[in-house]
Amino acid sequence: MGNIIIQTKQHLQNAKNDFFTPFMLKLAILPLVISLLFWAIIFYFFGDNLFLELYDFIRPDLAIETSWLSWIQSLLDFIIKATLFIVLFVSFLVLSLLSNLIICSFLTPLVVNFIHKRHYQNIQIAPDTSLFSSILSLVWIYLVYGFFLLILIPFYFIPFVGTLFVLLPNYWLFSKTLSQDVGENIFKKTEFKTIKKTYKTSIRSLILPLYGLSLIPFLNFFIPFFALAALTHLFFTIKQGD
Repeated sequence: MGNIIIQTKQHLQNAKNDFFTPFMLKLAILPLVISLLFWAIIFYFFGDNLFLELYDFIRPDLAIETSWLSWIQSLLDFIIKATLFIVLFVSFLVLSLLSNLIICSFLTPLVVNFIHKRHYQNIQIAPDTSLFSSILSLVWIYLVYGFFLLILIPFYFIPFVGTLFVLLPNYWLFSKTLSQDVGENIFKKTEFKTIKKTYKTSIRSLILPLYGLSLIPFLNFFIPFFALAALTHLFFTIKQGD
């Protein structure tokens, strides 16, 4: 486990060095600009109305007539408003993350080729997954993700706990899409299936801190792209070892 932690730190450091090169920064700005503008406009025009509609829908009216018990209604109103604010804020971060993941899927070959030429020219890569197959696979992942989101809807509005039910499926999506995007650009399809099983602890150890960073406002616009670089280093290191 100690070696995995050391290797994870090394992959993150290597990704950091690559990320701040002019080429990578130019690529990273693209998801940032598109996601930020799109979701900022959506929430600016519709955020207030959505908040009020949801508040009116779930707010219980206790019809308390005794003045000294009115604090109960006030407390419930506060809890509901706080929960809705947190859910909408997390939703903004999640939607931004989703947008970045989709855009990053199309930028992955550029990132992999850049890091390959810069650090791992001695390693031969021969991916055999077609673009059409990759797109179909990603569509299936997003459909499964959407299905789980729908199932979990009743849990989103549980005060303070609902946020957890938003984050869990998004961690799955973050891990699944990014690792697949990078892996399919380095390994053959059958080889990558074996890699995922054999090195699942190493992959998870790298994905977890990256996902945590993706939940930080502003950083969430850059982390998916940064994660591509980190995972590329991990997978090339694995291929080099094999």
